[in-house]
Parts: sequence; structure tokens; C-alpha cells
Amino acid sequence: MSSRFMILCGTPDEHCCGGKLNSDQGLQHKKCHSNREEAFRCYTKYLVKVLGYKRIGPRDFFKEGEYVLMVSKKSKFGGYLKTGKELTRYMPDERKSAGNRGVIY
Repeated sequence: MSSRFMILCGTPDEHCCGGKLNSDQGLQHKKCHSNREEAFRCYTKYLVKVLGYKRIGPRDFFKEGEYVLMVSKKSKFGGYLKTGKELTRYMPDERKSAGNRGVIY
């Protein structure tokens, strides 16, 4: 994983396949990914295997009796974190507008 930036995928920690996140910000998630594509794959895997959605397109998911769920593009997916003063501390990046896109709970 990169030591400068990390990505949160929004998947609950017990189902996330990412690495451990060291943060002093009290973030809800304790795992993160090194790039947006890895975070996208992790979340789509969670939708299909755990929540029971069926994939009907590259970013589209359907569950019987519900609306079609469309996930953000891979290039815009997830919450963006940057390093703080120490190399092991991460915090939300305020300068990146892409940090608010994707699915983060």
C-alpha cells in the first residue's frame, strides 16, 4: 500500500479485504485500500456476496423488490485519505473534491 494516500470503500470491516488503517481521527472504518479500483472491487464483492444483489452492468446492481443501485465510477469511488504529520496517521483530504463521492457510510 502507498504510504501517502489511502482509500476507504464503505464496506463493513468484517467483510472488507483491505489492509489495516492507522488513524488517530476516530474514523468508523479500520481498513483501507491502496487505490480506487481495489476499493471498488471490495465494495461490489460485498454487494453481491453478502447483500444478495445481482450485477446487471459494470456499475449497476439489482435486488428483487428494490431499485437499481448504481455505484460511482472506479476513478471516483471511495473516500480519499492523506497522510498527516506522521507516516502512519491518515485523515480526510479536504482539498480533494473526489473524497465525497462513492459510497461511504
